[in-house]
Amino acid sequence: MLRVSRSRTLVFISSIFIAFIIMLVFSNEVSAHGYVDSPKSRALLCKEGTNSGCGAVTYEPQSVEGPGDFPSVGAPDGKIASGGSRFFELDQQSPTRWAKNPIKSEMNTFTWTITAPHATEKWDYYITKEGWDPNQPLKRSDLELFCSVNDGGKVPGFKVSHNCSVPKRTGYHVILAYWEIQDTTNAFYSVIDVDFGGNSNIPTEPPADSDKIPTWDPSQVYVSGNKASYNGSIYQAKWWVKNEKPDQSPAWELISEGLSDKTAEDNRILPWDPNKIYLSGDKVVYNNIVYQAKWWTQGNTPDSNIVWEISA
Repeated sequence: MLRVSRSRTLVFISSIFIAFIIMLVFSNEVSAHGYVDSPKSRALLCKEGTNSGCGAVTYEPQSVEGPGDFPSVGAPDGKIASGGSRFFELDQQSPTRWAKNPIKSEMNTFTWTITAPHATEKWDYYITKEGWDPNQPLKRSDLELFCSVNDGGKVPGFKVSHNCSVPKRTGYHVILAYWEIQDTTNAFYSVIDVDFGGNSNIPTEPPADSDKIPTWDPSQVYVSGNKASYNGSIYQAKWWVKNEKPDQSPAWELISEGLSDKTAEDNRILPWDPNKIYLSGDKVVYNNIVYQAKWWTQGNTPDSNIVWEISA
């Protein structure tokens, strides 16, 4: 009987000890959370839907947490944007993969949203150097420290702002905002995609949905889900894109081939074009008669070829 009691006591004590260890580990990992909301960070734009294909960070942009003591230790090269965390999608890199904030080489304010405040050692801000390769994931040699704020263990509020002078740059660059927690080994990483040319912007809202698919406009900013008609086909943007032809850019996805062009101003059935490719179901006007294609065709006059049938 005594042996049973001792056994149960040992099991109980072991369970408490294990729970205590788990609590310590858990508190070390999630004791603080936050992200940069101005200029909008890559993760926040994932949450808002401007960036797409982001994975789980879409639902928790505040949780991009990784090892601290960057750059001497910290997240490894190639995984800096994700902080070396499970949000590996953030490490994808190309000139057009992410939406960009317009910015100038002057004093700028960087604002964090803090969802779980915690004692802070410092805040560091890095920017990519001129000549960095935007087709490769971020590495240490790409970055230059331009601003640092030491908090000395102070617990921040739920909004934290820093005024930093951004060095002169041209075109597309990435800013790494880094939050070092004082009494844990972790830190938070928040990357911001910026453009110094004024040619890139993040729309406040995507163009209104419509049954009329607008013709692609090289000056228009498109975000994930926007559709455009180009060369008789309908394309849908997979992420932020501007001035990239739909049939030549990975930012666009072909969703319908051979559809008649529709514009916001004119949604009529268009006249037959001998140079245009038509597919089954496409309609055209020829000699004041509406014809419908029965299968693929190009250059076949509607009133003299069996591929066409009168629709109206």
